[in-house]
Amino acid sequence: MKILMYARSIGSVTETFIHQDALYLSKNHDLLFICDTITDSGNYPLYDRIKVVEESPFRLSILQRLALKLDIKMDYYNQSFAQTIKETIETFKPDIIHCQFGIQALKLIDNLEDHSIPLVIQFRGHDASNLLHKKAYVKRLKEVLSRPNYHAIFVANSLRKNLKAKGIGVEGSMILHSGIDLTKFALSPSKPKDSSAPFTFLQVSSLEERKGIEYTLHAFAILLQSHPSKAFKLILTGDGERKASLVTLVEQLGLSELVEFVGFVSPLEAKALMQQADAFVHHSITTEDGNQEGIPNALMEAMAMELPVISTYHSGIPELVTDGVNGYLVKERDIQHYATRMADILSWKRMPLNREVIAKEFEINFHIKKLEDFYHRVSQKSVK
Repeated sequence: MKILMYARSIGSVTETFIHQDALYLSKNHDLLFICDTITDSGNYPLYDRIKVVEESPFRLSILQRLALKLDIKMDYYNQSFAQTIKETIETFKPDIIHCQFGIQALKLIDNLEDHSIPLVIQFRGHDASNLLHKKAYVKRLKEVLSRPNYHAIFVANSLRKNLKAKGIGVEGSMILHSGIDLTKFALSPSKPKDSSAPFTFLQVSSLEERKGIEYTLHAFAILLQSHPSKAFKLILTGDGERKASLVTLVEQLGLSELVEFVGFVSPLEAKALMQQADAFVHHSITTEDGNQEGIPNALMEAMAMELPVISTYHSGIPELVTDGVNGYLVKERDIQHYATRMADILSWKRMPLNREVIAKEFEINFHIKKLEDFYHRVSQKSVK
């Protein structure tokens, strides 16, 4: 099968799942990944299958920008971009087009000349949560997903429900949880941990608002007050403009000696951190503008590493984590209960059960096979 995959960019350390899917699909299919920019021009295994299709800045007209600002209409047509896409499709002749993220899909769709090719839109988070507050966006999704050749994939059922609540057609769509390469996240033999070593909580994520770092810090401070005789450590990954305010909060809470910011980490570095951690935390929240996650990949990776986890009743997370079985779930922003669960999890050890959960439903080969089956099904439907 010839697969044309589109995203505005590739290479972001927070979106490695996109490159992973493309890489695995390319093993058995002729895949071309088109994007506007490459975030990091590193040595991708997929590099020869990536084509940058926006060599000059993409510009909308004054009327297009005004319509977007006033939430009247979403129109991303650009003559130059449309010509590039047309030439790419005529040369590659894809059997199916797969667009990452709903809002990004609209840009490609508005510049497609041939709408007979089956097209899949994969919704992953903000494109199926806070963006639904935009009337023009909802209107476009209603129109686009009413087309017989256009189909939706959601990384969590909660996101599909969000679209359905807005009256957007989701019939024939599929839930496709992200896939984890278990060979990359396997617990290595290690020496027994020194009894005097601190109990280490770890969160691998960006520092953006919906990751709930502030709530983790406040809960951690409460835990320290209730267990003054025990040694603890909290490690946080990620970087960016919010780091300064988070460092200030750490100082205000008197946690500077116990909280470590390690910056962005590679998958190998994330695995090393998980190897040494005792519990994984990820306090996902719905932001004030309604932004939500699907299911954080880092939670899956931590469970693959047999870590007990603490997270929230947020979006699709309960589709992965069962409270009291794989760790704990708390309500968003409930700092007191969060701190209590941090204390409760001190007695938990490594959990082979958590890796089994990933192997059963969230493993990469299972994920790719399910995606391939969906491609074939919608392609056959298109032929009929």
